[in-house]
Amino acid sequence: MEYVHYGHKQFLKQNFKKVKNYGWVKPEGGLWASSTEAEFGWKQWCKDQEFRECSEDNAFYFTLAAGAKVVHIRSLEDLKELPEDDTAKFKMSDMICPDFEKMRDSGIDAIELHLSEDYRLYWALYGWDCDSILIMNPDIVMEC
Repeated sequence: MEYVHYGHKQFLKQNFKKVKNYGWVKPEGGLWASSTEAEFGWKQWCKDQEFRECSEDNAFYFTLAAGAKVVHIRSLEDLKELPEDDTAKFKMSDMICPDFEKMRDSGIDAIELHLSEDYRLYWALYGWDCDSILIMNPDIVMEC
């Protein structure tokens, strides 16, 4: 699987910020991208929302290292199986705030959301607006 990150021309490991819980459905840090095969990836979301242009001149492509531990969220039920951050401050009623630090510390390298497979996830992870991946371990990024 190949992924694309818009906003930088290359991956610089020294700029990677460690994933930390933020009291919200998204953490601080990490690297965000979308699969190049995503049904509804970041580039499409930006176009639909007139948010920003995703330029190929300001993007890089990568794959994941062999053996990378990736949690795939394909349904609301998958999301409910993840550890939850019970200290979350900015939580609305239907939201589920994963404990990113606990997952990171348990050896999970990335979390991939397949939003287009279950749109109930839109409200549960309000702010993860498209099919996307959160890289929590920079060592799994293999730039193409």
